[in-house]
Amino acid sequence: MKLRVFSVSSLSVAQGLFRLVALLFLVFLAGGVRAQQAADETGAAAAKAPVAIGVHAVPPFVMQDRDGSWYGLGVDLMNALSRNLNTDYRFVETDPADMVARVADGTLGAAIGPVPINARDEAVIDFSQPYYSGSIGVALRLVDRLGPRFMLELLTSPAFLYMLGLLTGPVFIIGALIWLLERRANPEQFEPRPARGVFSGFWWATVTMTTVGYGDKAPVTFLGRLLAMFWMFAALILAAITTAQLAAGLTSSISTSAIESVGDLGGLKVGTVTGSSAASELDILHVAPHDYPDLEAGLAALSHGEIDAFVYDRAALQWGLRDYSGLYLAGLSFSQQNYGLILPQDDPARKAVNITILSTLESEQWHLIVDRYLPADGR
Repeated sequence: MKLRVFSVSSLSVAQGLFRLVALLFLVFLAGGVRAQQAADETGAAAAKAPVAIGVHAVPPFVMQDRDGSWYGLGVDLMNALSRNLNTDYRFVETDPADMVARVADGTLGAAIGPVPINARDEAVIDFSQPYYSGSIGVALRLVDRLGPRFMLELLTSPAFLYMLGLLTGPVFIIGALIWLLERRANPEQFEPRPARGVFSGFWWATVTMTTVGYGDKAPVTFLGRLLAMFWMFAALILAAITTAQLAAGLTSSISTSAIESVGDLGGLKVGTVTGSSAASELDILHVAPHDYPDLEAGLAALSHGEIDAFVYDRAALQWGLRDYSGLYLAGLSFSQQNYGLILPQDDPARKAVNITILSTLESEQWHLIVDRYLPADGR
């Protein structure tokens, strides 16, 4: 009887221990599942977190609107990357001098700014495929170009002489014809002597073409007046064509720089942006520039006559000169500059980024974007 009681008690204890162990196991398993879910949620949140992109305002690549939003050629490229790679990003304003270091240490996921592709920085970061290829340009004052030397060159240029011949040729022909028709019926105004008579005809044709209308000479014969009517209408068309050609020639001559080579910069007071690639190129050329904090300050100094020329990225100059009617972009350009994204070294996403950049550059939409910021006609 005692043995039977002992057996029942032992069985109850064993069952209790089993239930306790099973309960502890379930609790541990549930905790592990919750920990894994939390880890997965944390990883998913980290994966969805916007990538920090370092930027610095340099028109027309990156610009900031009054409401704080960013726009520009580089921003449009980032929008294309975001759509194609399904990645969100946020811009972090960064000093250009710190961009490479902050990408290298992981503070930034990438950067887009005024840092051209170069060997020194490639040692610590990776550049993407270039999304824009430009050069260094020179801005000058228009008043310096429109001097006596320029006017002499313009008046002796083949284009001007051609236009002058286009005007004077018909004037001489019409003047001679009106003299032939009027010399007998109107000898008081168109003298019979060829030398004086043809000159009078030339004078009448010139006055008529320029619409001065002195009225000192006028044809009286039927054929003479018929020729005069023809010449009045023809002269209007001829004057309009000649004026348009002269304006085009003048614009083209202004666009042609008085600076023919980088060697001409040595005799001028030159300005540039502190720490820019243009400053490095000027240092190589042994040109000591006046330093300015940004493009706007440099162009303002050029406009006020503090410097003779401002040297900087040509695309940025083309954009900035839209606000300065007294300045123009010289024809001289040097030192090709290729711009790409600054990426962490050995970034696994670099290949996908490069493929997306190349695809974007091949699209018609990208050409329209570039023309919007940098029109081919330089407007």
